[in-house]
Amino acid sequence: MPLSRNEQNGVSLRVATQADLNALQFIEKTCFTTDRLSKSRFKFYIEAPHAELVVAEIQSAINSGASKDSASGIVGYGLLLLRRGTQLTRLYSIAVLPSARGLGIAEHLINSLGERALSRGKRFMRLEVAVGNSGAIALYKKLGFSQFGMYTDYYDDHTDALRMQKVLVPTRAAKPTVYPWYQQTTDFTCGPSALMMAMCALDNAYEMTQQKELALWRQATTIFMMSGHGGCHPVGLALAAHNEGFTARVVINQDVPLFVDGVRNAEKKAIVESVEAQFKKDAAEHDINVEIADWHTDMIDDALRAGSTVLCLISTYAFDKKKIPHWVAITSFDAHCYYLHDPDASEGQPIEYQHIPVAREDFMRLASYGTRKVRTLVLLNQPQ
Repeated sequence: MPLSRNEQNGVSLRVATQADLNALQFIEKTCFTTDRLSKSRFKFYIEAPHAELVVAEIQSAINSGASKDSASGIVGYGLLLLRRGTQLTRLYSIAVLPSARGLGIAEHLINSLGERALSRGKRFMRLEVAVGNSGAIALYKKLGFSQFGMYTDYYDDHTDALRMQKVLVPTRAAKPTVYPWYQQTTDFTCGPSALMMAMCALDNAYEMTQQKELALWRQATTIFMMSGHGGCHPVGLALAAHNEGFTARVVINQDVPLFVDGVRNAEKKAIVESVEAQFKKDAAEHDINVEIADWHTDMIDDALRAGSTVLCLISTYAFDKKKIPHWVAITSFDAHCYYLHDPDASEGQPIEYQHIPVAREDFMRLASYGTRKVRTLVLLNQPQ
């Protein structure tokens, strides 16, 4: 993308390089007393494909406050992180030297990062800002960000952070509503964690605890998967939800068994098949509807409109290049995106795993697992 310029104030923007590290460190130490980025982290983000790091330069006497180690005239920077497989970006950090404030540089940086996000197919920008930073909050609101939540005890000094979002192109996207989120506590309990979120969304008195997470997993697990502990079967999750007092419906694009392809040991494969057969039998006994149908997104739309909550099995390949089945809760939708609560926040801040926007045209590819392209939903309601 070509260099951007603010003609009125003589400010130019460009992509950061390794030669800017000293100037970036000077800005960081000048502007922040806690939660500072280290030189090694700046170096990482300059090279990282999932990051956009842009610096602001100004050639004037105002630059007297810049680092003595740098003659580049750098007075500010903005760092944007892009979430793979989604349309979501995060304004991770932005700073402008005190001597260069009041010139619209922060606004210029944010707008430029928004353009760069759009050029990479991303339409949502999120950020966190300290609740007491009224100046920054006012700027973000001016630029079209709106608050959609709060994160308590977020910063090193234990202050809270507002969570804000901006839609980078015109859309009818609904403002994210309150939808409970739970972080799975083991590598193998995404299913019960997503199930607890969906049940709590229907009944806010439902308690989401690790004890419940593990109990639900024991009811829904296939015992074995590719390696390690077994994952959760859609019919097993429906049975677990039934036992918790909810009604459940399962839609699968092909008949069971579903998860034997990745199990290479013959004895383990036989056990998985036996477990799946028992799930199917138990579902029939409890009048749980298991529909074998090549479903499409209109089924999700109709279910969410009707007040149901929806779990979906996805492949994590779009997120982390690993072909692993993973359960998420679909929190809402609009004309452009589906929004997901992902219980696995093991590699980032929890707020990055809530209401994740995924383009509708990408969703069916995401919601397809394995060589057989298994696609399945679990739809929940409270009993009538």
